[in-house]
Amino acid sequence: MEKKGFVAIFNEPLDRPRVSECVESWLERFEKVEQVAPANEFTLEVKETRDILWDDNLQFRVSNADQFAWIYITLDKAAMETTGFADAEISFCLEVLLELPNVTEIVDEKNQRRLEQLEKAGII
Repeated sequence: MEKKGFVAIFNEPLDRPRVSECVESWLERFEKVEQVAPANEFTLEVKETRDILWDDNLQFRVSNADQFAWIYITLDKAAMETTGFADAEISFCLEVLLELPNVTEIVDEKNQRRLEQLEKAGII
């Protein structure tokens, strides 16, 4: 299967309250949310936002049946990255970004020109 990825740009840097809003959105829309614990020691299921183990770099896995997406967040950056597999319909790694609060742009990982612009601007 072909891998796919996207970068969501938010109107403000992602802090704990904004990340909590995103996790809440995933909990409402998808079957399961898991977090890779800091230092990659273990994975735990997130059933409520208070279950989040906070660190500067966060990694989540959101799933619905056999579809899943990895989500990577660095606190105080205005971007969130996802990876997964390309689907016939909409890629699940794009679907997890849709409906998140304060997203201003979603960039396909193949759009290197735009990603370089965002990197030079310090957004990602």
